[in-house]
Amino acid sequence: MDPKALNIPAEDKHSFAEYFQQHIAPKWQRYEAKRIPIAAKYQQRRKISQPVSYIAMFTGLIGFAGIFYALAITNGDGFMLVGGLLLFVVAMIVAAAVNFWAGSEAFKFRDGVIKVIHPLILRYFGESFMLNPKNLPELKKYEQYGVLPKYDRGYFQDSVKGEYKGVAFLVRELNLSVANGTEDNKTKYKTIFDGIIIEFDTFKKFQGETQVRLDKGTLGNKYQAFKHDLSQVKLEDVNFERQFEVYSSDQVEARYLLTPATMARFLSLSSFYGSQLEACFKDGKLFMKIATKHNYFNSKLDVLKPLDFSHDIEQLFRELYQIFALIDELKLDDKTGL
Repeated sequence: MDPKALNIPAEDKHSFAEYFQQHIAPKWQRYEAKRIPIAAKYQQRRKISQPVSYIAMFTGLIGFAGIFYALAITNGDGFMLVGGLLLFVVAMIVAAAVNFWAGSEAFKFRDGVIKVIHPLILRYFGESFMLNPKNLPELKKYEQYGVLPKYDRGYFQDSVKGEYKGVAFLVRELNLSVANGTEDNKTKYKTIFDGIIIEFDTFKKFQGETQVRLDKGTLGNKYQAFKHDLSQVKLEDVNFERQFEVYSSDQVEARYLLTPATMARFLSLSSFYGSQLEACFKDGKLFMKIATKHNYFNSKLDVLKPLDFSHDIEQLFRELYQIFALIDELKLDDKTGL
């Protein structure tokens, strides 16, 4: 791959090309030499695993048909039911096992490459940039900001921390869900939030708590204010008031934080992300919750082809520049006010 041909900001093209040649290219070349025999072995094994998988899946369908026939036609014939169930389970196990045998080495190699190369790409932006750093806060810690919905189950995926213009940030992919009945004696879950959360340190000085939440109607807004023991703040921007409601422990401080320019920036960001944006200023930090279907920090690396990190590099640049834009748009590096 040619780093100079990457679709990244023009100001980064030359410096990143130099960084790539110095820090990434040597490892890339070694990994490419290792990839060739691993890919060849995987393709050879696929010649066995693929037909076996097809046979297993066809056998599983026969087993499933046997289960259906036993339940619907023969009123639960024991032999037919047990036989069909056993055939279905064994077929699925065989299909999974043969595919694992064929691809485990290739998948392990791919994961190993990503764990080395992605942090190197991030390091271009500075020593503070890390992918999935250790000792990150538990989900419960973020409940203090008051903008997470009530949930029964939550889990993080990838996380990136870094610093831009002196503003430290941590962005994390988060999925939240609630229990939604049961099926086969197992709890079913319904996703209520899927997106990212971002915690920024700011240079702003404020003592209270100010929440920027989506408008939920007259009754919903009153309930939100009561639930969080915060007072509703009325602001002069009609467009902002139509989309958001602000709650704060300090009316004066809320207006200091949410200047007309800042409200315009929130509206712009909300439009960019499809209106699913909420935030909280608290303890010298800005916390943002943004619903988005985009899978952040996801790799498209294909070990069956010559190693090409173009997509991964371009995506990391796009995603990080979105975070940088938030800091610039909200002027979080400005000590004099938002």
